[in-house]
Amino acid sequence: MKTDKQIHILLNSSPEAFRFLTGGIELSGAYQGRSVAFKELERRADHVFEPENGQGPVYLVEIQARKSGDVYDRLVLELVLYRKIHPERKVYGLVLFLEPGCDEPESPWRPCLGYGPLLNAVYLDRVLRKARQEQPQHPLLAACLPLIADERELADQAPTAWRRLEHLDEPGATALMDVFISWLMERYRGKTYEEVMKMLQVLTPLEETRAYQQLVGIGMEKGRQKEALTILTRQLRRRFGDLPEWALERLNQADPEQLEDWAERIFDADDLAQLLNGGPV
Repeated sequence: MKTDKQIHILLNSSPEAFRFLTGGIELSGAYQGRSVAFKELERRADHVFEPENGQGPVYLVEIQARKSGDVYDRLVLELVLYRKIHPERKVYGLVLFLEPGCDEPESPWRPCLGYGPLLNAVYLDRVLRKARQEQPQHPLLAACLPLIADERELADQAPTAWRRLEHLDEPGATALMDVFISWLMERYRGKTYEEVMKMLQVLTPLEETRAYQQLVGIGMEKGRQKEALTILTRQLRRRFGDLPEWALERLNQADPEQLEDWAERIFDADDLAQLLNGGPV
């Protein structure tokens, strides 16, 4: 299953989510996650978390779902490059592994973990297992259920997890719902969005869901096109899965009237190409 994008969304959703997933790192104030390009070596660090006010440490996170053989090399290089750009900032590096089997104990950087800028590695499966024992009602457990549950457990517990996420009113709640649906659609690749919603015992027609009403309610008011595009893109991912590059380009190039038309027809189209007026050109 794809994990980088979804875990980045969770890390960026709230300080509590960052603390939970990193094994206890407390953010001091508001942070924003982004990617940083290092032009000298044509490299990019995809998961950089910086304090919005410029005060406090910066965290570079590598998310690793499989053994690559060079994750610590990449992290150290990104730390060096980031410090070269921002020598005044305190920066730390962390590898978040899906499980211990993804780790690289043979790396020469492994003995350096826990000293200076290299933080101890975190294993997501252990974090979630510990949380199940100590914080069984934590919303991150509900969001991560499709990632960790077996088939029977997922079928039994998914409706309850979804209802819990739907009723959250804390910061980042929408991001948790998006990640849950994204992973759930991956687990049930043969099902349509409507079939998955039925499995979750969601009885509300799709046209009446909160996200759809929010999207249409925005309309094309001046200055809110970007907001409408963000919500439309999220709804398209929920309905059709990951969006190909041609679809993202078409969305970004669309004028307000076109976005409005797609929003109104999102539940009538059988596939993404039909909705967006044809496939890639």
